[in-house]
Amino acid sequence: MAYISVAAMVLCGLVLLISAVSKARSGKDYAEFAASIPAFGIPAQWTRLFAAATLAAEVAITALLLCATVLMAADLNTGRWLATAGLGLSVGLFGVLTVAVWRAVARRSGAVCRCFGPAHTVLARRHVVRNALLLLIAVLGVATLSPGTVDPVIAALAAAGGAVGAVFVIRFDDLADLLVG
Repeated sequence: MAYISVAAMVLCGLVLLISAVSKARSGKDYAEFAASIPAFGIPAQWTRLFAAATLAAEVAITALLLCATVLMAADLNTGRWLATAGLGLSVGLFGVLTVAVWRAVARRSGAVCRCFGPAHTVLARRHVVRNALLLLIAVLGVATLSPGTVDPVIAALAAAGGAVGAVFVIRFDDLADLLVG
C-alpha cells in the first residue's frame, strides 16, 4: 500500500508545484491570481493575505512532499514523517480549495480558474470534482502510508503513475473541453 502513497505524493507535489510556479513566475501572473480571489467571496482587504498564504502553502507542501519522496526512496524513516506532514497538509489545502470552488460555483460568482496560470474558464462543477479527487488522492496517500521498505522499481513505477496523473489534473480543462466538446 505504500506505493499508493508514493503515487499520491508525486501527484500532489507536482500539481502544487506547477500551481505555485504558474502564480509566481511573474508579477503580472501573481497580480492576476490575486485579483481573482474576491470572486470566491473573500473580502478585498484580505486578498493580498489569501494570495500570499495560498502560494506559501503550495510551496511548503511541495517541499515537504519532494523531500519525503527522496527520503523514502533512500529508505529513511524521516521520509515517512515528512510524507505524513505533506499529505496531511495537502488534505487540508485541497479541502479548503474544494469548498472555495464549490461556494463560487454555487453562488454563480463567475470566478475563473487560475489554478495553473492564466485562464478564461469560469469555474464549474467539474472543477469541484477535480478538487474533490485531489482531496481523495491526498487522503488515500495518508491512509496508505506504512512503515517498512519499498521496492525501488515498483516505487519508481508508482511515482511515474503519479506524474501521469498530475499531467491529467494540470491539463484538466483541456481534457474536459476535448471530451465534452
